[in-house]
Amino acid sequence: MGLSASSQEAEFNRIQQAVNAVQERGRRDGSAAVADDIWQLMRHSMEKMAQGDPAFARLVFRTARISFGVHAELGRWLLASVSSLSFVSAVAVIDAENTKNAVAIPEEALPDIQMMADMSVEVAHRAGVPLAGYLVAEGLTGLRMSDRTMARELTTFLGGKDAVRRVRRLRRTVQAAVDRRPAPPTGAHTVAALRAHADTMMVQELDLTLAELSSGDALYSTARTVSAVLAADKTARSVLYLAPGVRGGTAIRLEAPQSGRELCESIALPGLGLKDVQAHLDTLRGSLASEPPLVKARDRAVRAAQAAVTDAVWTPVLEAWPDLLGGRVALVPLGQSALLPLYTAPVDGVPVCGLLDLTVVPSGNALMFAAAWPRPTRVDPLIVADPWYHDGAGGEPIPFTVPEVRRVAAVHGVTPTILRDQNSPAADTQGSRRLRGLGRSSGGVARPTGPAPHGLARQMTSANLIHLAGHGSLDAHRPLESTILLGRPLPLSSLLGHDLRRGTTVVLSACHLAGIGLRLPGEQLGFPAALLAMGASSVIAALWAVPDSEQTVELMATLHEELRRGVLPSAALGTAVTNAAAAGTRPTAWGSFTHFGA
Repeated sequence: MGLSASSQEAEFNRIQQAVNAVQERGRRDGSAAVADDIWQLMRHSMEKMAQGDPAFARLVFRTARISFGVHAELGRWLLASVSSLSFVSAVAVIDAENTKNAVAIPEEALPDIQMMADMSVEVAHRAGVPLAGYLVAEGLTGLRMSDRTMARELTTFLGGKDAVRRVRRLRRTVQAAVDRRPAPPTGAHTVAALRAHADTMMVQELDLTLAELSSGDALYSTARTVSAVLAADKTARSVLYLAPGVRGGTAIRLEAPQSGRELCESIALPGLGLKDVQAHLDTLRGSLASEPPLVKARDRAVRAAQAAVTDAVWTPVLEAWPDLLGGRVALVPLGQSALLPLYTAPVDGVPVCGLLDLTVVPSGNALMFAAAWPRPTRVDPLIVADPWYHDGAGGEPIPFTVPEVRRVAAVHGVTPTILRDQNSPAADTQGSRRLRGLGRSSGGVARPTGPAPHGLARQMTSANLIHLAGHGSLDAHRPLESTILLGRPLPLSSLLGHDLRRGTTVVLSACHLAGIGLRLPGEQLGFPAALLAMGASSVIAALWAVPDSEQTVELMATLHEELRRGVLPSAALGTAVTNAAAAGTRPTAWGSFTHFGA
């Protein structure tokens, strides 16, 4: 036993030294000089990891990242894409080991994970194998939230009478696709070989799911990369991954087996490059952060951002797949594309959320769990507002939260909780200049003191329709410290100690709370992802500043009237946004709101 361990350690060190030498030679002689060597080192490390030694996952992680970069630089898309799949396999093993030992993904690994998430989908599209891009995208997103969610929900999601039938049907579909294709020669570097590799990964994960279902064990360890297909099956939604890349973006369309379409298709999105996304966001943030607030300038900035999204995303997507119009679609935007107004961008003058039943999710995994539980048949609302008047903490009062929650509460026939009410709202012309945010959205805001509703987080766990109106603040560097002000700050981190009732809808009528952290954007870490992981089925929140005005009141009232009629939250928000746009309401009042979840 000791000799075997010693031999493994010696082999590990030998490969490590060989990788160091290859990297040094690559810096000196260029990528072409080391492409074959790093490929062989990656394959050898994969073999050792596959033999059951998780320590070699760290070597696969390193060699696959290098191999990906080398082959992508050389335009060898097939080899780069295979390298990205090897990288995902290594991340899965490392994540499983860390979960077993109750430790987080190492900090030093995060930039490499983000780089691979940013680049691999485009490479898979260029290689002609969109399934590989899907596997990478789903395998590298939502690592922090998924473990919590899996531990609570996965057995329930697949625990119904038709669980095995659904998984077996999906496996048959994938296996049939494999069987129709001629087997590629061993070791061949072709599109057929890459497709076979991706298909094999899917079949292996489905086999693992079936084995755990048959054993009756809790399905905590099932790989996350089959989840979006299961979610597409469960929700009857087309799942679209939007991936900005270095040379341009990519859209991957994923469909359930019964749709009759290919499991995965992809198209290029030339206007969705990483630099394009960053430029759109910088322009938007600059205009929205103007002091004093310039209402017309903000309107122009929102319209410009929406038009950019239409050109970069919706025009090419709907030209390639016109059947999506009128259907049900879930978007999985990767990286900072999640901060674009994907939900409200216009198509032929109508917000796209009014033309199809649209939702946004942090990952296919999040969509699967958001759909796991039925919507409640009885509504138990919790409706809270804080207009924050004159408490010396350095912020503006937002008086229109009071008539908003009164209107919303009246729709549901309940009494709202109103904190620090000063009775009379300001004029609408003044309100249009007020924002429901605590200064800049990068954190570091003043922390006011004041009365807090007793046990608000606990009250949230007993409701299934939650509407919170107040000042919001996104801490982009510490997203779990992002806050909504309700008497006192209610940070996201304090909510994570609780579970929500399954099927709950949460409406956050505040600035910035649909935003995400910037240190590792692929995690999509923020209020929507966390609330979905806590058990919510729907979260409605704003990407940027929300005006405190009568127009916001009307938008929220329309949303809740639709919910009261039994309309699903994604379609209810779509109706509210479309009505507001048709009525000529300023786009700052509705342009940043987005529906997340099922």
